[in-house]
Amino acid sequence: MMNKSTMPKGSTAFYRSIALLLCPLVIAGCGDAFTPKPYKFDMTRLNQDGSINDGNDYAKQPWACVRDNKSGLIWEVKKSESGLQSINNTYSWYDSDQYTNGGFAGKADAGVCTGSDCDTESYIKAINAIKLCGLDDWYLPSRFELNTIVDTSVLFPGPTFPKSYFPESLPGKYWTDTTFKTRRAGAWIWGFDTGSDYVVEKTEAHSIRLTHAPPKMPDGKKLPK
Repeated sequence: MMNKSTMPKGSTAFYRSIALLLCPLVIAGCGDAFTPKPYKFDMTRLNQDGSINDGNDYAKQPWACVRDNKSGLIWEVKKSESGLQSINNTYSWYDSDQYTNGGFAGKADAGVCTGSDCDTESYIKAINAIKLCGLDDWYLPSRFELNTIVDTSVLFPGPTFPKSYFPESLPGKYWTDTTFKTRRAGAWIWGFDTGSDYVVEKTEAHSIRLTHAPPKMPDGKKLPK
């Protein structure tokens, strides 16, 4: 590094001027990378019977689900009060089907909840039994599917959900159905405090938000409404 005493006369002012000119360019160039533009969610709020909710007042007329008009997926909306769909309930990861559990079933009834046994399989059965939003084929979302409702513009501590559609959200950890390939006793979750995914043991107790995928015709297109 050049010693200040050996620099030519006037050099300090020259380099200071260059730095002042470059700083705005550097900051502008980095700005988009550190502050990404928020993703624009396009969702329709649904009542318990599947009809459309106008979304004007969640407190007076709460909606039960939201339909993502981009992906086609329908998502469960949790409730703040105690009961089957309470936002405070937690569940262990459990799937008794050897063809879908990734080689390790997990642990049954190891969470803390009300309204059902406290594991993912039991909760899915309970939600399908009440036909939430008129549907009876709810399931635990995949790692990819749950990522579609992550709002990356929201910083820690979250919650990194689009709050206008999920007003009951807490920045919890939400299960996916995706087993970790190199450790079957682990599964992927999304942390909605940081908006990132990682692997935890299936025996742990975390939150659930179920989804529904609309049926498709043989050519792959969605059925007309």
